[in-house]
Amino acid sequence: MSLPGHWWSARQSYVSDILTLFAAEPERDVVHWRGTAFSGDDLIRSVTEAFIALRDRGVGKGDVVAILAAPNSPEMLTARYAAHLLGGGVCYVRTTNPGTRATVLPLDHQIQILRDTEAVTVYTDDESAERAEEIAAGTGVPVTRRQRAEYAGEPDAVSWDPAGLAVVNFTSGSTGRPKGIRVAGHAWEATVRAWMDLGREYGCRSILMTTPLSHGVAPLADAVFALGGTLHLHETFDVEKFVDTVAAEDEVSWTFMATNHVFQVLDHLHERGIRDRAAVEAAGLSSLRRIVYGGSPAAPARIAQAFRLFGPVLAQGYATTESGRITTLTPEEHGDPELSPTVGRPFPEVEVVVCDPESGAPLAVGETGEVRVRSPQTMDGYNREPELTARALRDGWYFTGDIGRLDERGYLTLLGRVAHVIKVGGVKVHPIVLEAEILAHPGVRHAAVYGVQDEDGSDHIHAAIECDPAESVDVEKIRAGIAETLSPIHVPEKIHILSALPMNNNGKPDKVALKSQYV
Repeated sequence: MSLPGHWWSARQSYVSDILTLFAAEPERDVVHWRGTAFSGDDLIRSVTEAFIALRDRGVGKGDVVAILAAPNSPEMLTARYAAHLLGGGVCYVRTTNPGTRATVLPLDHQIQILRDTEAVTVYTDDESAERAEEIAAGTGVPVTRRQRAEYAGEPDAVSWDPAGLAVVNFTSGSTGRPKGIRVAGHAWEATVRAWMDLGREYGCRSILMTTPLSHGVAPLADAVFALGGTLHLHETFDVEKFVDTVAAEDEVSWTFMATNHVFQVLDHLHERGIRDRAAVEAAGLSSLRRIVYGGSPAAPARIAQAFRLFGPVLAQGYATTESGRITTLTPEEHGDPELSPTVGRPFPEVEVVVCDPESGAPLAVGETGEVRVRSPQTMDGYNREPELTARALRDGWYFTGDIGRLDERGYLTLLGRVAHVIKVGGVKVHPIVLEAEILAHPGVRHAAVYGVQDEDGSDHIHAAIECDPAESVDVEKIRAGIAETLSPIHVPEKIHILSALPMNNNGKPDKVALKSQYV
């Protein structure tokens, strides 16, 4: 197939910028996936072929393309680029899990996503074609695959509409039913710009990604391309493969992972006898200049352990799918014991306030309330959920549902979710505060605190912990520490010691399972 010149250049957008960079160095490897390197020319070809296939299918401005491709394959990116060059938006139907599982959504959930978004086609690769045909049979929506034949005529990209739909992100939510979040082009590009600013400041040239390109890491991938960098993509997070890849590929300078994965790396390295910075360097892991993590609050004791091992390379990001990046705690700030319990200060162009959960009135510095965000990265709203949108978006502000407080310097500390507060004897107990206290004890690897209601509707505090088999953990010392540091009312009535905490699809402790099994 003979590729035309810069056919995309008339459409000024993040996609045209990325493709122009690829064209400037067509032979440079820009993606590594499943042991294969893909050059800039390879990705231009993939985008062009996908564009032609979608154009011939009739995809145009405002249409939604459902993408089903192999986990973290380059085609997850190039199909989106093609749809955006046509003026359309995309949704992904492989998974609603922002963690790392490669398992596919149930068929009925995938069909529901297509119906909710009114997608006009399912774009698929060879590996996913069979499931795509099943989705098509259940919806009447046609399947589109890349064309690898000669084409006639110049591809004709349409002008970029910042107000147009870019992506409908789906999250599983507490009910398990996928919930759609509509993100416009201007919000997507604002997130890409925010990542580019950080990438320039901290020298991001090559990044290892293990979380799905269908979720929050996708704009970061775009930013790395826009900075002239390279992606190393894993289908899912595997701690041994992760460590081995960093050691083998000495160019990997950044990585992005879930908070729980940081802890897994720590435990894995300790099991291999890697317990200080000299050992990290000897193991070939010193190329990592930034470990960006997020997805759930981090226990200060565990993060301090990571800081001692890796040095000032950790960067925490607090974000939501609805509002994009909110705050960041820089690598240097991780070394300050007073700042390590926080999630940092707001990203550029992001405003954060803490307000009364019921009235919405702003609260003073140091007071605890619901975190409220105003940002150019914020969603347009929930897909086909006007009432939910009206509750979450008010006067240009997004109400996160997270509980926190701001200090006088603007650092934000998260204390949990509005819906997860446990009321004991009239006192509001935030599980995350208790979890941090428990995790501060040597030998505790993971901890989950949850409320159990009795027949009278009264809340009782329970905890489940997973310990290092090589350490001796005294539960009574944990109880005494909580009583002294917090108060006797914060002490869990029961502390269950488990060989492994059950985890949900997002890689977090499964408190629903804990409530049903350990009461």
